[in-house]
Amino acid sequence: DLYGAAEAACVCFENTLLVGRAGAAGRAYLESRGISLDTAKKYRLGFVPDGWNNLENHLKGEGFDADTLLRAGLLKQNERTHSTYDVFRARLLFPILDDRGRPVAFGGRAMPGADKETPKYLNSPATEIYEKSKVLYGLSVARGAIQRKDRVIVVEGYFDAVSLWQAGFEEAVAPCGTSLTADQLSVLRRLCTKAMALFDTDEAGINAAIRSLDLFLAAGMEARRLDLTGAKDPDEYVQKFGGPAFEARLGQTEPLLELVIRRMLDRHGNSSEGRARAVEALAPTLRKLEGAVREATISRVAGWSGIGVAVVARRGGRPPPADTGVQPPVPAWSPEPDLAHLIWLVVHFPVEMRGPLDGVDPEVVCERAEVVEALARLVDGQSLPDVLAWADEAAPELARLLSRAAARLDLYRLEAAVPAAKGILARMELRRIESSILGINREIHRCETTGDKSSYGEYVRTLSGLYARQAALKLAVARRTATD
Repeated sequence: DLYGAAEAACVCFENTLLVGRAGAAGRAYLESRGISLDTAKKYRLGFVPDGWNNLENHLKGEGFDADTLLRAGLLKQNERTHSTYDVFRARLLFPILDDRGRPVAFGGRAMPGADKETPKYLNSPATEIYEKSKVLYGLSVARGAIQRKDRVIVVEGYFDAVSLWQAGFEEAVAPCGTSLTADQLSVLRRLCTKAMALFDTDEAGINAAIRSLDLFLAAGMEARRLDLTGAKDPDEYVQKFGGPAFEARLGQTEPLLELVIRRMLDRHGNSSEGRARAVEALAPTLRKLEGAVREATISRVAGWSGIGVAVVARRGGRPPPADTGVQPPVPAWSPEPDLAHLIWLVVHFPVEMRGPLDGVDPEVVCERAEVVEALARLVDGQSLPDVLAWADEAAPELARLLSRAAARLDLYRLEAAVPAAKGILARMELRRIESSILGINREIHRCETTGDKSSYGEYVRTLSGLYARQAALKLAVARRTATD
């Protein structure tokens, strides 16, 4: 019974930490790290003193044989003498629980003063009940908060997750001694759509955040990065500055994609050739994406790099398959959610949409001319069958999209249609304004570098107007969100 052996080991470690002289060193270490015993109980933290057979002797006394304990990853065997000994010795133990809350493995932290050759962290090996690439530390504790907040905080270490929970951030999880994996994100995606990546602030942590981008995008999760300047990791930050300071920093996150793009642009330079090289470097990421996620990402890359959407899409296209004589199918186009909702509103309430759409720049709505044309025809009074007949010839994918929109009847009520459209258009324009701001800031930086004072002044004046418009749009979006 491997689950039984892991549970018995967990109870043994817990009892050792919480009571008696043998756990005094573990309790003192937790106190030095700012972790309370209540928090330790919540995560079932444990301790094992130094010694080769402490756990083995205890569990054999409870009826477990050596073979079961070896298979559970709790013992190792000397290849020469075939004698067995404990995997964990003189360590603080973090039990790793499966999705049913059962202990399946452990992470052990060496105590202060340990030999320099002793690894700081030691993790259980893979067993029949534990595969580290599929399990997340702390998920059994964090699951409810993740679903309630539609957000997960992904950290690197066990102490990071524990410290954040103690500070009031219950949605934190950590990989189990490995890099973040697609299987782990598949589990998280069933619980939420947003992720905060709180990797360590050193170069290795930033590189880990960058490597994880492809996984977040492929999982369909919105990934953002939090910069914890002043601390090397989340544990140190909350212990040093407290929970309210951490909450304030959560409001200052940036898209993980923006970090990656900025790193690529920094690496390749801000010239047109450098931006082109940066897009080439991002092309493998774009090729892994599908559907609406791919189109949205291409638009964001285009905005941040200052290169047209069509060019980025070509650079990020998939290589053509070998010529088999069979024409490959054309990939389906899927609009981003705001555009899909606007299309629905125009299909169902074309007269009411005349006011919100009056004077709106078509490029704010969509760069696809046939989509703008279809919306204009509907708002101008053409019947849906007539527009569908036109779209069947001009853009069959659009015709199918319009038909699906017409078939769905329950998205908005009539009284909510105009406010919804205004909110959608405000968000669309806000994204376009923010893209323009990024591009002009790059040009201002270029002017500062080259000494181009005349262009600098013009860009600064333009930027001032964009910031004013951005502030107005943010207020409009906030008001609209508050009334939803």
